Amino acid sequence: MATKKILLVDDDMDIIESMKAILASEGHIVFTAGNEKDCMDEFNKEKPDVVFLDLMMEKMDSGIRLCREIRSKDKNVKIYLLSAVGDETAGTLDIHEIGFNGAMSKPVNAEELTELVK
Repeated sequence: MATKKILLVDDDMDIIESMKAILASEGHIVFTAGNEKDCMDEFNKEKPDVVFLDLMMEKMDSGIRLCREIRSKDKNVKIYLLSAVGDETAGTLDIHEIGFNGAMSKPVNAEELTELVK
């Protein structure tokens, strides 16, 4: 499997650390951000292949805004929405129309996570 550069964006450091450990063990290079500004700084600096965005951080629609901003800069990057199990907001979104490639529930499943980045 090819090594990928992956950006994880979530304000929950426990989620970030568990995802980072899984992805790093698969040989990927992982960058992290805990807010919108850090996300865009890391995205512009590192040019990741895959981005995982938390739906709600500082503001209710942080993940949506970030997805649109990233998508405007790079049409080919894979962007996945992260949402808490039972998050009703995520269920009402047309994630593909927004620009996401897919979605993943938190807490993350290691097998599902590694499959998404292949």
